Amino acid sequence: MLCRGGVDGMLDTFRPALRWEPPVLHVDYPRDRDLRLGGRGLRLIPSHFCWRSPIALADPGLPPVLVYPVEHATDWAPATTRSCHPQALSALLGRTRARILAALDAPTTTGELARRLRVSAPSASEHVSALREANLARSRRDGGSVIHALTPLGTALLHGELAPVRQPQ
Repeated sequence: MLCRGGVDGMLDTFRPALRWEPPVLHVDYPRDRDLRLGGRGLRLIPSHFCWRSPIALADPGLPPVLVYPVEHATDWAPATTRSCHPQALSALLGRTRARILAALDAPTTTGELARRLRVSAPSASEHVSALREANLARSRRDGGSVIHALTPLGTALLHGELAPVRQPQ
């Protein structure tokens, strides 16, 4: 992406977690803070094990580092016995939102989602937004489209693979 779109194009691919508004890189970070580079570069490190939001590592003696989450394919983990429970999900989320969740098992655009489920694009977008707020879906811009996919939590919910919660002793 750096070769095709330059620095602006490359940094734009990090949306929505990172937003490039030259000369400032805005990062969805748990705390409000500024990291001034002072002429130093910024090392960007993709990480399969970084979840939800990027992490800035700042040591005045070392180059600044920003570790950011990469998109996780829904099949990255070893296959397990999967059983979808559509009726239970419909009761919990509502019929349309449960159908949206199931349709996001394979990454798709808003338009494709709306066509496949026979709902309006604004309705599909609204449902995906609600799933994204609950960390069940993730969206990223790809050219003129937005691609939506399930997060690992969304996949686990869809397939009934959530680990049991341990009660304190």
